[in-house]
Amino acid sequence: MKKIVWDWNGTLFDDIDLCLECINNLLVHHGLSCLPDKEAYRKVFGFPIENYYRAIGFDFTKTSFEELAHEYMEYYQEKSYDCSLVQDAYHVLKQARSLQIEQTILSASKKDYLLAQIQKNDVQERVDHIYGIEDIYAHSKLELAKAYMKTCQKEDEVWFVGDSLHDYEVASQAGGKCLLVTTGHQSKGRLQQAGVPVLDSLKECLEVIYAGN
Repeated sequence: MKKIVWDWNGTLFDDIDLCLECINNLLVHHGLSCLPDKEAYRKVFGFPIENYYRAIGFDFTKTSFEELAHEYMEYYQEKSYDCSLVQDAYHVLKQARSLQIEQTILSASKKDYLLAQIQKNDVQERVDHIYGIEDIYAHSKLELAKAYMKTCQKEDEVWFVGDSLHDYEVASQAGGKCLLVTTGHQSKGRLQQAGVPVLDSLKECLEVIYAGN
């Protein structure tokens, strides 16, 4: 059976502009230089989030990562409910369901925040499973991915679709296939380092996954 594990932020959920706004707000508040545009953001964003924060200038001896994470989320969360899905997400989710492909959302977002965003965008009825983490620090999705894979059969063909190198790492370590999309939080050049297909839309991803049926 074919199964898709969708990343949420940047893959299905279009929050790139908001994330740039939030991190720049945080940088200004701590006397650091802003990221000039989305391309600059995509070139530095990554996991673990602590490393990303260090790369853009934060000093955890001055302000702890935990404090910064809380400050970021205070700015991000309420505004995130005004964000929508990426352009072709509804169509692709609907089409995948019509093809009887099981769909799961797996995210490094805190689960109650994730569920609120999903419900606001009327996605909960379009997917079969939702996995999120228990805190706001976005360390890794790997344990969630491994837990999901334990629910699958050996013969299942599981595709992880995401927008970051971390999604590739999770897919590889969990034992699934991987596709990456260029519409999210990391640049195409960085994504190509993974050596898996890097596509420009979710529609193209679904076409690859369903190829041969």
